[in-house]
Amino acid sequence: MFVISSMTRTLLGSALVSALILFGIVPPALAWKETDQQAYYNKMSLLKVMLEGARIRAVETNDLQTLCLIMSIGNDVTVRYVELNPNDVEISNRLDGMRNDMTACLALLYSKE
Repeated sequence: MFVISSMTRTLLGSALVSALILFGIVPPALAWKETDQQAYYNKMSLLKVMLEGARIRAVETNDLQTLCLIMSIGNDVTVRYVELNPNDVEISNRLDGMRNDMTACLALLYSKE
């Protein structure tokens, strides 16, 4: 009899813990949904690291193609964000600067050829 009541308590305890986990963890997990701005900043952080590597490579080996390519990707990501969030003036202004930088990079690339 002791074994059966112990198993019942264990089963009820497991069900209770499972219910707490199910109902207790799901709402905080929903809080992890990224906003457009968070996703944009995450992408740009990664691209910034890649861009720095491409800058070093451009200086050391004169590889402007990789530098311009990564700048272009950052430009595309920013254009997409601005299309989805036209009221974000800070990022719109940043896009103007990014376009100028990419234009300068492409001018250097094509003047080399």
